[in-house]
Amino acid sequence: MEKINELIEKQQEMEQELARLRLKLDDHEQSLMIAEQKAENKARFISMLSHEIRTPMNGILSMIELLQNTSLDEEQQSYMGILNGSSEALMALVNNLLDIGKMEAGKLKLNRDPFDLINTIEDLTYALSPRAFEKGVHVHLNVHSDIPLFVIGDALKVRQVMMNLLQNSIKFTKQGDITISLFLLPDEQPDRLTVKICVEDTGIGIPKERLAHIFESYTQMHEQSEHMHQGTGLGLAICKQLVELMGGTIEAKSMDGVGTAIDIVLHFERYTDLPSIPFQNSVLHDTRILLLENNSICRTLLRNMLDEWNAQVTVVHEMDERFFDELYHHEYDLVLVDLVLIDRERWMRERTKIQKQPLFLLAPLGEKVEGEFRDTFETVITKPIRKLHLLNSILALQQGKR
Repeated sequence: MEKINELIEKQQEMEQELARLRLKLDDHEQSLMIAEQKAENKARFISMLSHEIRTPMNGILSMIELLQNTSLDEEQQSYMGILNGSSEALMALVNNLLDIGKMEAGKLKLNRDPFDLINTIEDLTYALSPRAFEKGVHVHLNVHSDIPLFVIGDALKVRQVMMNLLQNSIKFTKQGDITISLFLLPDEQPDRLTVKICVEDTGIGIPKERLAHIFESYTQMHEQSEHMHQGTGLGLAICKQLVELMGGTIEAKSMDGVGTAIDIVLHFERYTDLPSIPFQNSVLHDTRILLLENNSICRTLLRNMLDEWNAQVTVVHEMDERFFDELYHHEYDLVLVDLVLIDRERWMRERTKIQKQPLFLLAPLGEKVEGEFRDTFETVITKPIRKLHLLNSILALQQGKR
């Protein structure tokens, strides 16, 4: 009888504990519902506010574009440039707020479509790099040839991540270089491609105490008193959430005052095995090339490209007597010349001798190259140098000689 009473007592205790847990679960469910409702209300409010701001902002941007096409003096053009830059920054902020609201509400969805990953990133780099060139900052593309022509994924979200990262690099880099690299990583799943994208700059860097928090919403990289460039801290937070939404990872390495490197690893579905650079490594076998390039990173990248295609490359760092000696006394199939290093007076004075060998000019995107000077070159290869553009130009030159 005593054992029965003990069992009854334990059963009652268990029933009481179960009832308490049910009450606690109900409280948690209620709290969760309230939190979800608050998040949804906040997302709805942010969305409504963002759309309300975007309507007049689109009107402002349109009027700025129209005004820039009218007759303005130099001072007015300067003011318009500032107005346009400020308006674009405000529109970017509104778009970031809209994305944050969608992500917090769990309403941001992934698309799965075939797209050209290399072209997507190269096109974006081309669109933004003139802003860096205006400051004297060099922009480089380092794309490995084994990345397939198409992958399956969300091109818009990849572009949005890269836009935020590139804009940050350009914003915080006053001198030096920005390098965008793409590598294909090994993947054990045959139907999946893993790509690493690196954005490295020689900018102001990120203080060590802030580095661990830069991907948190509303965290700025620098105190207002330290640097003139400010922001909401939304850009990197959005990058992290978008990368994780795509099943990838993002990591930052930085040294204050030295520079920053952001590494992204993304997974895509395999669409084709066709390579983006559809040529054999020996495509330029025995092609003799003289390379005159001032920037060490660009020089190394170009040398690696040409070596990969099995060309015979001679490198010169300055337009000095050694360069002209190579040009006049040695036979090359092609001479690549950096615009920055050209002594134009001597170049035009000796153009008859110079033009005995095919010449390609390497010039920053947006740089005007015109008139008789332009006529001394077969073509202009714009920087940042797109691998396929360079190779196709060389092959077209060779085809024209046959």
